[in-house]
Amino acid sequence: MTNRNNKIDRHRAMLLNKISKSGFVLGDLHLYLDTHPTDAHALRNYEYYQTKYNGLVKEYESRYGPLTPKLTEGEGSKRWNWIDGPWPWENEYNEE
Repeated sequence: MTNRNNKIDRHRAMLLNKISKSGFVLGDLHLYLDTHPTDAHALRNYEYYQTKYNGLVKEYESRYGPLTPKLTEGEGSKRWNWIDGPWPWENEYNEE
């Protein structure tokens, strides 16, 4: 089971790293576009990284739970879903 746990931990860390890098690029492009709003190349890059970022976050959250607090999706939802998944210390891969 330890080999499987290490594989899960590596995949989780890899996804978080990719999310972090994509988020950094988005922030940088956002600042650039504040002063160059008609730069078509920068706009295309922003759209590309926004799509990439959203896909990575979606993949991470489908496997490991939400990255940020948010309400459960759905019209008129009043359910807070941040606590629905296991806490980090409750995950099976943390058990020895």
